Amino acid sequence: MLFRFSSAILLAVAVSLIGIALEKESLKLKRLVSRQHYQLDVLVNTHAKMKLATQRAGSPRQVLNSIERGELDVESNQQPALSNRREMPLLQWHLTPQKKQAEK
Repeated sequence: MLFRFSSAILLAVAVSLIGIALEKESLKLKRLVSRQHYQLDVLVNTHAKMKLATQRAGSPRQVLNSIERGELDVESNQQPALSNRREMPLLQWHLTPQKKQAEK
């Protein structure tokens, strides 16, 4: 009888220890997920700030002001840019005068 009682207590302790270990692992994973969500929020915020700064720096007013202050060099190219784009061939329309209208 003592053996049954001690084995029952030992089994209850083993189950509780396994439950505690599983709960610790679960909390550890929850902390990792929480940290990743925080890092994602920080990255999204940083991305939004960088995108806004890029849009402000590339705005026409800012570019023109930079050109006027001499911060940007403007180079003009006399040759048009070559395009590898396929274009539809133009139809060749020929207008021929009608003889009836010329006689009148």
